[in-house]
Amino acid sequence: MAATVIFLSACDNKVGEQPLDRLVEVVTFSHQPTVRVMDYPGQIQARYQSELAFQVEGRLIERLVDVGDVVKKGAPIAMLDAKDYALSSESFFNQQKAAEADFQRAERDLVRAKDLHVKRFIGQSDLDKAVNFERASYARLKGLKAEHAQRVNQRGYTQLLAPADGIVIALNAEVGDVVKAGFPMTTFAWNNDWEFVTSVAETDVNQLTVGQPSMVKLWAYGDMQYPASVREISPISSNGGPSYTVKLKLTEQPDNLKLGMTGHALLSKKEVNLGLLPTSAIIELGGQTMVMTVDSTTSETHAKVVTLGQYLGDEVSIVDGLSDGQWVVIAGANKIADRQPVRVLMHE
Repeated sequence: MAATVIFLSACDNKVGEQPLDRLVEVVTFSHQPTVRVMDYPGQIQARYQSELAFQVEGRLIERLVDVGDVVKKGAPIAMLDAKDYALSSESFFNQQKAAEADFQRAERDLVRAKDLHVKRFIGQSDLDKAVNFERASYARLKGLKAEHAQRVNQRGYTQLLAPADGIVIALNAEVGDVVKAGFPMTTFAWNNDWEFVTSVAETDVNQLTVGQPSMVKLWAYGDMQYPASVREISPISSNGGPSYTVKLKLTEQPDNLKLGMTGHALLSKKEVNLGLLPTSAIIELGGQTMVMTVDSTTSETHAKVVTLGQYLGDEVSIVDGLSDGQWVVIAGANKIADRQPVRVLMHE
């Protein structure tokens, strides 16, 4: 009796020591319509940005703005010494007055010459001389008027004026400097049409179209998103790199927006059918990329070689190797072997 009890007790211990099948978490694989949101960093820039320069050369005697100043259209930004241009303008004005007197005398002489020619007191050659002198006087007067007007304009060019409402974002000369005509005195950003500028990878740029709606998120405004649309897509890559400049027009502009503010452009990619799996489902066996599937009837595992597509956050698309409806292990795949019975916990 004692021997029988010991034997049965030993058998009970062996049954209790048998391990349970490993528990794994699985998901049903399927292709779902997916819209990918592309997230690219960028910053606020002015659509119109000008390099302002004097049209004449001279010594800078006054600078009326500093970097960051907001100016109105027509407001003076800087001034050159205009004394030489004033003297030149006055000189040509005096020459113009003298030429006007010469032309008036030539007109009177021509009238007398015509009267004398009619009365046959002078010949045709004398009349021709009077005509030519009157025409030459008129041409000289006309030329001096144009020259005087040019000198007056040059005098006006010694003032550098704002072409529109905007902001001074750079200054390249100080008072006392002698600047050449055309030297970029200041960089000026127009107030109109500020936009968000970003660079999009060449793998994504063909997914965008001009006018496509998007959203802009700026760090200075927390989680707020502002509607925008794609205004321009560069036809060539940026500085020869693998990205293309994309400019977004802000449909709504937040208060106190400043040039240079940074943020993210949220761009929607075209809707496609993707079969997505968590990256935790992917394992490497024998140099091959695999996932572990579970037979829904026998609860037995099967290793499947798969081809991966794009990574979308913590998920990856499966291009080939799986069919809709298959159970795929997404937790514990690296702890089980091929053709091993498992217990299934369905992922919700």
